[in-house]
Amino acid sequence: MTEESGLRFASDGNVAIHVTDLDKAKAFYGGTLGFRLVEERPEQLVFHTGVLTLFVNQDDQVRPFVPALAVASYETARAELVESGCRILREWPEYRALYFEDPFGIVIDIIEKKT
Repeated sequence: MTEESGLRFASDGNVAIHVTDLDKAKAFYGGTLGFRLVEERPEQLVFHTGVLTLFVNQDDQVRPFVPALAVASYETARAELVESGCRILREWPEYRALYFEDPFGIVIDIIEKKT
């Protein structure tokens, strides 16, 4: 449970997408939509969109919106997800984060947030 929300899994205001062309994404999200670019790395763009922060990640496949959920304990959340039959797709242990697939095939991100 996150202390801030009282929920075991709570949205954290971040969403990610994966694209094959960061230059094209920068032109569209920054230029066409007018989102403010707040960080740029070779493999990622970060935009302030108003309410949400949009992470645009370079990838070899397009992956539509991946919502992010905050958890109090990465290990506990991971164990609960695996126990419930979710498939872990990718992990970033150094960030205490992972992508998992829900029972319907939807990809969701979790990240540990200490309050």
